[in-house]
Amino acid sequence: MAAVLVTGLMGCASRHEEGVKSDYRSQWTTVAAGTQATTVAARSVLEERGLKDITATSTAVDGVASAKTADGTKVSVNVKKETSTTSQVSVTVGMLGDPQLGADIARQTKVMAENRAPGTLIMPAP
Repeated sequence: MAAVLVTGLMGCASRHEEGVKSDYRSQWTTVAAGTQATTVAARSVLEERGLKDITATSTAVDGVASAKTADGTKVSVNVKKETSTTSQVSVTVGMLGDPQLGADIARQTKVMAENRAPGTLIMPAP
């Protein structure tokens, strides 16, 4: 029992949304899409949530999208290539994290990137 308690205090990964892991500060999941498609999806998710000061950029190996909430809290979405057909998306909200918001953004990014047609990978203008 003591080992279980110690493990829980050390920041083990947990699950919030289906397929999304969390260490409280950041939430992440694997996406069946390349980095560019995943970054475009992340930007779209941030726009749909009405966040401000949205930026996004990507390469074939990584990507990043960021925005701010109304109170200025930074939302960062980092994308890293895992294989030729998958990426890892990681979301961090603010300095300490917001597990629910981060998990929602990660899950929505995954769904959007995986459902997007290959012909729609053009990065929106800033």
